[in-house]
Amino acid sequence: MKLLVVIVNYCTPALALACLRSLEKIVHPGLDVSAVVIDNCSGDDSAGILQQSLAQMDLPVSASFMQSTRNGGFAYGNNEVLRQCFLPFADNSSASEASADVVWLLNPDTYLKQEGILPLLEFMRANPQVGIVGSRVEDEDGTVRRSGFRKPSIFSEADSALAIGPVSRLLKRFHVAPEPSAVPVQVDWVSGASLFIRAEVFQRVGLMDENYFMYFEEADYCLAAKSKGYQVWYWPNFSVVHLVGQASGVTGASRMLKRRPKYWFESRAYFFRKNFGGAYLHCANLVWLLCYPVGRLWQWLRRKPCEDPPYLWWDFLRYYYLPSVAV
Repeated sequence: MKLLVVIVNYCTPALALACLRSLEKIVHPGLDVSAVVIDNCSGDDSAGILQQSLAQMDLPVSASFMQSTRNGGFAYGNNEVLRQCFLPFADNSSASEASADVVWLLNPDTYLKQEGILPLLEFMRANPQVGIVGSRVEDEDGTVRRSGFRKPSIFSEADSALAIGPVSRLLKRFHVAPEPSAVPVQVDWVSGASLFIRAEVFQRVGLMDENYFMYFEEADYCLAAKSKGYQVWYWPNFSVVHLVGQASGVTGASRMLKRRPKYWFESRAYFFRKNFGGAYLHCANLVWLLCYPVGRLWQWLRRKPCEDPPYLWWDFLRYYYLPSVAV
């Protein structure tokens, strides 16, 4: 089986190189692994560091470097590699002519500390209807992160905005991020930090939607694959360690210190509009805007600290309904 690993770097060359080195964990005689690191027009010395290091390093897998012409976001960076590696698909050639059987989209701020990738790939080989698989994602201390998700909805927006225990229990079946399963399970979408995609999916579904700069693109792509009859699975028996927020700064410990960026709001709006329609988007917005102050009041009354980014409610209102208002 041929596996292509795609790593999109943006200003984190040391992390991307460490991620590459950790691929030695999956080297196996029955697995042909190649990797492409693309620098997403970082604007610093990332490209030079990566190009020079790849030429000098003794890596466990065949690795090459690409440079994008602009920073078009996560989907764009991955697509730049896929356009080069899956050009036969543009001519409706067979999947066997592609340069890989499975593509693994892997964040640069991840690394492997265990083996066990072969059962995951054998599961995909034995089940042609399985189009996308997401691995388990852990913190450095071994805490398992929630990375097998349900489709967002108005109910999940209310639940996340309120964050009130009794209400959350009533809305449990609408939680976007349920507790991680201990066994492989079908889900609506999986984390883009470690995403395995069958090569033929690109032929039937196309590449990722570049209207997303960052966030929601993996959810959108998984839903698109499901609409074509493919299954999406969460696979807890193989894991990667994710240094959360190192590449984006939006998630992780720093999320409480930084305001949520404009592109997050744009991606969320585009996702809801594309998959549910404009009216649904506005209903979801109104539900969130009304529920969020109630949830924060509940937190204050219970003397619980707020871990949300600063000015979140105001930014939510401003980006969606007051675009002319300055920060």
